[in-house]
Amino acid sequence: MAGTWAAVDRRMHLSAQFLSELAMISALLVALISIGSDGNGAGGVVDPVASPTVAFPSIGYATGVHVRAPGPPVAPSQAPIPTARPATILIASINVHRPIEAVGVDRSGRLDLPENLWNAGWYKGGPVPGAPGDAVIEGHAGYPKAPLLFARLGQLHQGDSIVVVLADGSRQRFTVDSLKVWPNGTGPPDMGQPYGPARLTLITCTGPFDDHYKTYADRLAVEATYAGVA
Repeated sequence: MAGTWAAVDRRMHLSAQFLSELAMISALLVALISIGSDGNGAGGVVDPVASPTVAFPSIGYATGVHVRAPGPPVAPSQAPIPTARPATILIASINVHRPIEAVGVDRSGRLDLPENLWNAGWYKGGPVPGAPGDAVIEGHAGYPKAPLLFARLGQLHQGDSIVVVLADGSRQRFTVDSLKVWPNGTGPPDMGQPYGPARLTLITCTGPFDDHYKTYADRLAVEATYAGVA
């Protein structure tokens, strides 16, 4: 019986010694981890439970920061083609802010006139401003001593802004490209055509004035390119 208790006592002593050594090892590991993670300890200490490294595809570096690669390219959204009729024309540089009427052509193919002499006339057989093709808007210049809507159209300069407000409230903006004088009965060869990039042509009378017939000898065409929704 004494031998049995001696064996048990020896096993207990070994177990206690093992537990004591295990505790010392654990304490040492905790100390090493603490030293390596406080930013001031030895650089050679490695965390025994290091976090896995996550790699992202890269497009390069900026100020030392790893940048994630962008996703696949997304096709740019196409703006819807405007269909609402033009309602108002705004030309701030010559103080024009007037309604637009829809007009057709007479039997000779000439543009009809707006019912209100102070209004502009949009050729309804052509494109809506902002849609592909050349939208045409006319306006009276008036008489030499009685100016009307487009009396100062010849004062526009390249780069000036023209805004056409459609009936749906959208604002289609154009920038002036050129001004050119054409003899009466003529005009830009592609005026009113429903194809090609969106553009705008403004037409009015200009040149020598015949006081007897109350007419002008020439026509002024202002051509502008589409600059997007204002």
